[in-house]
Amino acid sequence: MPKLSLGVAYITAAFLGLASIAHANTLDLSTAVLAGGASFNGGKILFDANTAGETATFTLPSVVGTQYQITVTGHNDQSASFFDFTIDPTGLGTDYMVLQNDVNFGGNGTITLPTFTDLATSDLLQITNGGTGNSEGQIREIDSITIDPVATPLPITLPLFATGIVAMGLLGWRRKRKAQAGA
Repeated sequence: MPKLSLGVAYITAAFLGLASIAHANTLDLSTAVLAGGASFNGGKILFDANTAGETATFTLPSVVGTQYQITVTGHNDQSASFFDFTIDPTGLGTDYMVLQNDVNFGGNGTITLPTFTDLATSDLLQITNGGTGNSEGQIREIDSITIDPVATPLPITLPLFATGIVAMGLLGWRRKRKAQAGA
């Protein structure tokens, strides 16, 4: 019976290990590749108030098939200024998809972008100032970016599978015990 208990404990631990535990990773803003006039200033990324289309691009290490959610803290100088957030989940720089357009922080604020599923071992996150149809982006800074892997729930069939394994183990143990008693 001790071997069976140990086996059940190992199987249970293996199944519980399949549910990933989410934890946030804050990006180092200085790792961004800046273009179009965006610049670094005191640990922040600044976008020129009169130059639309400036970008900051980040390479994000990731795990294939994992869902991620990005939280950004930033600042707008004017209510008519915007950010566009795009992600390339392939990491190639050719397959950008929009996470959210025309984001306004309302002065200082934090936003959470929609969840996306990673397709490669790295992703590219691109932030563009100006927004759609806005010729003068007024964004002054991005304070921080946090990447959260979304917790992966256990598939519904895993507890049923574990129950079946335990039942098979108990039946084998019972059969072995009956065979020993009859001998």
